[in-house]
Amino acid sequence: MIESFRPDEAGGLTREEGIGTGAVWIDLFEPTPEELAEVGRATGAELPDKEDMEEIELSSRLYRDGEIDFMTLVLPALSETEKHEVAPVTFVMCEGRLVTIRYHAPRPFRTYPARAAHSPYDTNSSQEVLFGLLDEIIDRLADILELTDGRIEGVSRGLFGNGLEVEVADRRSALATLGQAGALVSDVRNSLVTIERALTFLNREAAGGGKKPPRAIKVLASDVASLSEHAGFLTQKLSLILDTFFGLTTIEQNAVTKTFSLVAVLFMPPTLIGAVFGMNFDWMPWIGTPWGFAASVVAMVASSVLSYLYFRWKNLL
Repeated sequence: MIESFRPDEAGGLTREEGIGTGAVWIDLFEPTPEELAEVGRATGAELPDKEDMEEIELSSRLYRDGEIDFMTLVLPALSETEKHEVAPVTFVMCEGRLVTIRYHAPRPFRTYPARAAHSPYDTNSSQEVLFGLLDEIIDRLADILELTDGRIEGVSRGLFGNGLEVEVADRRSALATLGQAGALVSDVRNSLVTIERALTFLNREAAGGGKKPPRAIKVLASDVASLSEHAGFLTQKLSLILDTFFGLTTIEQNAVTKTFSLVAVLFMPPTLIGAVFGMNFDWMPWIGTPWGFAASVVAMVASSVLSYLYFRWKNLL
């Protein structure tokens, strides 16, 4: 699908189907090879396909071909069901036009055209539209980190608010939530790294062309650095919560194991006495006396009581 956006009188963006006249931004969503070729002819750029976008080498993500800059970022898309998808998005800076190629739906591509009139960057040039779109993406990543922080806090209160008196199913659910949160934070950090590299690339290209790098690059880079620090803090927070949870669970398991071990030890002397008096030999002491059974029972009970008193004296119970 091809959508194009041109600046309007209110400072926003007007959407059109196909390649519109005066468009400063052309967005390709799940494009077919024919659509890629059509936009490539209109912009004079050889646009990458999905396989090219998924190349992991840095040289394949950021490069310049003639007067056209190619930047591939890795962006998460968080759905309403709290599941997320991570995929590359390619930004192509042509002469007077920005082209984006994507095969998933990050929310900023839907919200930015509606908010462009209120963006700190105008919409009269493709470069300003790029900065406005990157600013929207960075704001969305900040929202995702804030949402993830709220989930982590909720799980933490559920796990530690009532000690360890939490059902096993609830613990499994909490660990699954923490695992999903950790994966999302990791993906956000990866996305921030690709954005930081893209800003460095733009800064280097501007300086190499003898132009003064736009101030927007410095502002956006500062925002990325702040979010990277926050994402690192969330990673440490997750690690601390998991370490604490597993530590307390280990203590609980050790206590249960200790109880079973002590109970087994308490029953060892009676078991030994019962085994001795249960042997079927021709001659056994007290076997012919009327009080033999009672004496063996008393011996077994006395051995258990003595063992219990010994463990209490050693503070093992």
